[in-house]
Amino acid sequence: MKLEQLEAAFKEEISLYKSLLILETSKKEAILRSNGKHLENFTKQTSAMMDTLTGVEAKRTKLVTEFFSQEKDGAVVPTVTEFLNRLDKVTLAKFKPLTNDLKFVVLDLKEKITVNEELLKSKLDIFSLSIDALKSASESPVAELYGDNSKSKARTNVMLNMRA
Repeated sequence: MKLEQLEAAFKEEISLYKSLLILETSKKEAILRSNGKHLENFTKQTSAMMDTLTGVEAKRTKLVTEFFSQEKDGAVVPTVTEFLNRLDKVTLAKFKPLTNDLKFVVLDLKEKITVNEELLKSKLDIFSLSIDALKSASESPVAELYGDNSKSKARTNVMLNMRA
């Protein structure tokens, strides 16, 4: 019974991580399109999903601990690697693909999060540079003549790329 529960916990955890991966991909699109509302929505969804994931991970860890505490030596297995090393061949064949899936999905998620952080940082840098350019342009007026040559108006020319 514990093995079935443990398998279900691994599958649920993998499913949640895959959902987070999809959300991070959506976040990337929102960042690239400078869509703050969507980004905020995806961030709230991510936070809620992370709370759920924390519970599922705790459940899986508890099941692993309970599974091995029933053995004669009563040793607790804290890591997935130690868990796999203690399984028999038949059970290992069942759990090895699950643990590999979990590992690779977590690595992919970590990579997406890093990319999104870099994109956000770049967007913030561009925004800061634009603000600085506006400030410095407003402090150093460039004279331009409009209409009659006898009347001149000072005007600062600033061009912004609103999509940046």
